[in-house]
Order: sequence, then structure tokens, then C-alpha cells
Amino acid sequence: MAKRQTANIKGTSAKNMEKELNEQLANLHVLYIKLHNYHWYIKGQHFFSLHEKFEEMYDKVKGHIDEYAEQMLVVQVKPLATMKDYLQVATIDEATGNKSEEEMVKDLSEDLQRMSADLYEVMEQLEDKQAMSLADAIQEIARDFQKDDWMLRAYLDKE
Repeated sequence: MAKRQTANIKGTSAKNMEKELNEQLANLHVLYIKLHNYHWYIKGQHFFSLHEKFEEMYDKVKGHIDEYAEQMLVVQVKPLATMKDYLQVATIDEATGNKSEEEMVKDLSEDLQRMSADLYEVMEQLEDKQAMSLADAIQEIARDFQKDDWMLRAYLDKE
């Protein structure tokens, strides 16, 4: 197993790595706002359970955002820090505010699956560059997303 240490991201691939890291940071921010939207606009038979679950999820994402951005700074990668930038580079869509409870859950499940797969790809690149502290932070986020996705799919009975 590789020794866990902090490394700076350098070299010719640094710009591409910075782009990919910021894309994931943007996705985290869009997800955070989407979860708030769904938390506020959930209606229907499962209002209470989904209202609580969405709040739990956005609280976790908030912590992930801070840790992720700080770990980017540790490896001397500048994180984006404006909503305009996040919306320009994010690969997941904003919430529209007009989805049914089932559509919200399905949408979040799809986002979490996509984001966890993308995060694992970035993590592997970081491990190759020996940027282990950021890779570890990303792995924690991806595992958390996989667990939440499992719960959402179970809710939809898609297991």
C-alpha cells in the first residue's frame, strides 16, 4: 500500500487535473443546492421522511465541500469559488423545483452514481501522483455517495 502523504500536483497534467478537481467541486456545490431545493419543495406521501433525508444529505455534502476544497489547497490547486464558475463547469443539472418525490429520488440516485464513479476516477489519478490526502478525502465522499444511493434505490425498490 502506498504511503499516505501530501504531494503537490505538478507537471504537464496539472492543468487537466485542476480542471477535473474543480469539476467535481462544482458538482458538489450544485448537489448541495439541489438537495436544499428538494428539501424545501418536497410534497407528497413521504414528505416527512424525504424532507429529513434531504437535510441529512445536504449537511453531509456541506462538510464534504469544505474538506475537498481545503485538500485541493493543500496540493496547491486553486478551487473555484463562485456560483457562476460552478454552474459553468458542473456536469450535473440544477433542480427545477417541479419534480415529484419519486422523480427527486431517482434524480439524486443518478447524480450520486455518476458523481461517485467520476470521483473514483479522479482518486486513481491522484494516487498515481501521490496526492494521497486528497485521494483519501475523495474516497470518503464517494463511499458516502454510494451508501446514500443504495438507500435511495431501496426507497424506489430498485435493488
